[in-house]
Amino acid sequence: MDELLQEFISETQETLEALAGEVIAWEADPDDRDRLDAIFRFFHTVKGSCGFLNLPRFERLSHAAEDVLSEIRAGKRTADPATVSAVLGIMDRIAELAEAVAIGAALPQENDDYLINALTAKEEEEETPVADSVTAPVAVARASGGQAAPRTIRLPLSLIDQLMNGVSDMVLARNELSRKLRERNGDPELESAFERLSTCVADMRDAISKTRMQRVDRLFTAIPRMVRDLGRDLGKRIDLTLEGGDVEMDREMVEMVVDPLTHIVRNSIDHGIETSERRLALGKPESGQLKLEARQSGNQIVIEVSDDGQGIDTARLVDKAVAAGRLTAEAAARMSEAEKLDLIFHPGLSTAHQVTAISGRGVGMDVVRANVERIGGVIALDNRPGRGLTIMLRVPLTLTIIPGLIVRAGGLHFAIPRAAVVEILHDNNETLQISEVGGAKIATIRAVRHSMIDLEEVLGMEMPAQTGPRAIMVVRSATGVPFAMGVSAVDNHEELVIRPASPLVMATGVYAGMTLPDNGKPMLLLDAAGLANAARLPNIVDDRAALLAHEAEDAQNRVEMVPALRFEELTGERRLLKLSLIERVEDIDAHLFGRSGGRGFVRLDGRLVPVANGHHGFAGDKVAALRLRDGSREACYPVAAVLDIVDMPAVPDMVAMQGLLSGVAVIDGEHLEVINPFALFAALPGEPVAEKDRGRCLLADGEDGWTREILAPLLRQAGHEVILGLPADAAVDPRDIVLFSGADATQAADMLASDMLGCRVVHLRATPRPNGPQDSSIYRYDQDALMAAVSGSRASGKA
Repeated sequence: MDELLQEFISETQETLEALAGEVIAWEADPDDRDRLDAIFRFFHTVKGSCGFLNLPRFERLSHAAEDVLSEIRAGKRTADPATVSAVLGIMDRIAELAEAVAIGAALPQENDDYLINALTAKEEEEETPVADSVTAPVAVARASGGQAAPRTIRLPLSLIDQLMNGVSDMVLARNELSRKLRERNGDPELESAFERLSTCVADMRDAISKTRMQRVDRLFTAIPRMVRDLGRDLGKRIDLTLEGGDVEMDREMVEMVVDPLTHIVRNSIDHGIETSERRLALGKPESGQLKLEARQSGNQIVIEVSDDGQGIDTARLVDKAVAAGRLTAEAAARMSEAEKLDLIFHPGLSTAHQVTAISGRGVGMDVVRANVERIGGVIALDNRPGRGLTIMLRVPLTLTIIPGLIVRAGGLHFAIPRAAVVEILHDNNETLQISEVGGAKIATIRAVRHSMIDLEEVLGMEMPAQTGPRAIMVVRSATGVPFAMGVSAVDNHEELVIRPASPLVMATGVYAGMTLPDNGKPMLLLDAAGLANAARLPNIVDDRAALLAHEAEDAQNRVEMVPALRFEELTGERRLLKLSLIERVEDIDAHLFGRSGGRGFVRLDGRLVPVANGHHGFAGDKVAALRLRDGSREACYPVAAVLDIVDMPAVPDMVAMQGLLSGVAVIDGEHLEVINPFALFAALPGEPVAEKDRGRCLLADGEDGWTREILAPLLRQAGHEVILGLPADAAVDPRDIVLFSGADATQAADMLASDMLGCRVVHLRATPRPNGPQDSSIYRYDQDALMAAVSGSRASGKA
């Protein structure tokens, strides 16, 4: 009896999953007699089985549904929305009871009479317009009536998993045997026998793998019911289309994709598709279109969810990110459309105008992407503002046995999924060029630039001595953006059996598990997305055509270009400098350059001009130099060669404020560092203020030896105009400063205070200590205080 009960419960649960979509489709087309008969047969079967299994609640619920469906079959009643809702409610209650029986729990004590009364109540004369109009026609593929039903057998999942583990061990044994045969002299007969064995193992692996496969219909079973209920709650008309339900994927993958897919569909219905009134005002059809499509692409399953709603308002996303402090207004202004769209995956950000019971708190899409990427999948968005949104999920077909590549780095071996590798070449390939810009590596392959990393550097390993060329792999991460990765060598390709790694290993974020290759030694499986995140590489979804078109449109409409000089530094780098800062370019004699106090200088036109980059020793007699000026200050910038004049973006393509560099610009396919003029002139030594902006230094004790030989040269070196003695005609400018150092300074100061009003007076004393608390004089060897007094703002009185 227990076996019969478990068989009944299993069949009931499976039928309920498939039947929910049939009920929704029958509601859209009440004349579909085949669907009505299928629903009726389900309740009739449940009622008949419950009599000898002693399940009275099952029997009572199914009997009530059978009576109503019988009336509809006889034409005595119509399949109105209220009746369909009641039938669905009965199905939900039967599912709850079946689940309780399956796990041995107490049956829920909800009131079954409420559901039965709702089912047997007479059809209401009037239904609200929303309830009458909300339908969800679903295209469901059905087998031809002439075909015989396939023979099936029910097996526990644990047995299937045990079979899969066994075939995985067989694959490992086959790989090890293959290695042993390669190490020995070839025996044609033995090799032929091994090939037959290998083919049998592969066929067995494929056959057992198929026992783990489920149709994508399993993903779609709950969608029609959810669309119907949400559409009724939100007052929206939605036409649902399901395609590709016959595609098969691994059972584990089906279970992992259910939740992300459910969340995406709920978002599309809630704040993607507009209400009927809004759609009509926008010139759209009254019913919104929601389409789910599944297809197989290589060893991946592609699931697309598309709607014709309003799409994602990226401007609103940016505003919310700025308001939440996630972005600055300046950073938001520099973002591309793809980067703005990527904000939808940031936690706490949503385009919903208000929080509802369905969505609007900005929680979910970040979890969706995390769950998809955790199983090696990719999520991509195709946003059409005002016209709709398409969300594409790419997930692996299976997670158990995958084709992989064995790579060597840092003296160890690692595995990487073959599907993640786009291309492999060596670093001596003529189509490959590796350059280092701003501390980062760039790999240019046939004029296409990729960010580049070395696997040893990302994993914190020492770079071993390389005997031959390094292998450069173009890797496609889970975000879709390819990057180049350098390894010591690519050794082999095998069918890899994937096993989970320890939590400590998985916590690093750069591994997807472990595998056992043909040598029997455990090997870590690299996670392409984790490597990209660990190296902080860009993670915008790769859509080459759209991205290039968008960049071209930006370059035409928004990017401001300025003329710049392209030149080569004495150290070999090729850089750019804004042309408006360059006064002229000339060849200067090398012997005119020198160095003092840690700073370089050059004698030009009878004066010393600072050297901006500090170079002072040159091999040749002449050196090319850029004469720079910021309006009042001048600098010299010696270079190896002046190349040409080009147009560069006013804001570099990659902003990286490091020392004298403001970023990197791409000119004619070449990465060029851009000189930051602000940092360049800020690093120059201070220069005196122009003479017209300051007064003179009048040294009252001009005949004194200390004043003439020590004080006057110091002031002149600081850029001040010095006059020994006081003017005979007392023609003193209010900006002038009078300095006294003699004993009669007080008497002279009193005279100046009466005759030269508004002129500053500085008294210099010969002793370090002041003569009393009222003494405001300055010790004449206190250079800092003296310079501060002389350079201070104009003021009247004494100092």
